Amino acid sequence: MLHCLVLPIMVTLFPIVQGTLLEEKHFHLIMLVFILPTSLIALTLGCRRHKDRLTIALGAIGLLTLTITAIWGHSLFDYMGERIVTTIGGLILASAHIQNFRCCRHVDCQHDES
Repeated sequence: MLHCLVLPIMVTLFPIVQGTLLEEKHFHLIMLVFILPTSLIALTLGCRRHKDRLTIALGAIGLLTLTITAIWGHSLFDYMGERIVTTIGGLILASAHIQNFRCCRHVDCQHDES
């Protein structure tokens, strides 16, 4: 459980502290390749079971924010603005995963019993 909650937060904070390891645009696109499928699978499994609208809304807003920023962030925002919007999108997505986790614990759902 701990790694499921810490990983989204670490991924969210990494753009702030990454320095010059990768060019910003490439970093965002690479992260999106990992974040989109992982989050879609996790949120779909949970939401299919308990249909929590808050989880769906937070997940959609977070993923949409991250996608838009990864693709068009350089033309929409300045350097710091892009980092701020990416961080906000990541925190929203992390909130969706936390809400999904809470819903699963509340109803004690077993996703492998589909």
